[in-house]
Amino acid sequence: MKTECLQYFKNPYYWAVIGLGLAARAGLTYLDFRYRSPQFWELAADFWNKTGSITMGFLILLVMIRRFSYDMELRTFPIINSTAYGRLPLFWNRLIGGEVAVVAAVLLLYAGNTGISCLLGSKMGMSYDWTGFFTQATVAAFAGSAGYFALSAMICDLSKNHPVAMCLCGLPFASSYFINVDAVKPPDLFWFLRYGFFTELLRGRTIGSFPVFWSVWYAALIGLTFFFVIQKRKERKEL
Repeated sequence: MKTECLQYFKNPYYWAVIGLGLAARAGLTYLDFRYRSPQFWELAADFWNKTGSITMGFLILLVMIRRFSYDMELRTFPIINSTAYGRLPLFWNRLIGGEVAVVAAVLLLYAGNTGISCLLGSKMGMSYDWTGFFTQATVAAFAGSAGYFALSAMICDLSKNHPVAMCLCGLPFASSYFINVDAVKPPDLFWFLRYGFFTELLRGRTIGSFPVFWSVWYAALIGLTFFFVIQKRKERKEL
């Protein structure tokens, strides 16, 4: 697991995406400081709603899940699969290592946004509960990022095709940003697109619309996807 975990951190694109996300946040923070100073800390606390969640979405889809189709792309899959380590243990190690890298990325973005906001907003009065509010949003982003990575990684493992997995996981993720929460009514299609694919949690929000249902939905979604992964691996003789 340590080896697979290090592979994520050694990937220069992992750091490039995080760096670009924080650079974008620094630019937006400066604009907020110059032109929207009364809402400065409110906008800083809303980091996960746009910049943070988009950064994590790109990081997971463009960089991290590629590990699950990497062997097929390099045509080393038959060699890897011929060893005991190249079967289910490798899948578990990549999945756990990826979750560690997801946690590290969320922490880095949390620390980066806090540092940038405090640096530029040091002369503005920070509200007493800002840190608590932002931390609470970050906990939701943790849960959303971990779930979204697990689901996307398993779909990539099923398809063994990174572009296909990006499209299948990216379209419902992106569509949530264009759906007005006030315009959706359960249980229509837009309601499912808004809440059904971890995007709401990734945006640092707890789900207020039927939270128990969505807890069961997320557990079932990941559980069923894992079931299909195991079944597909049995067909490929990868267990």
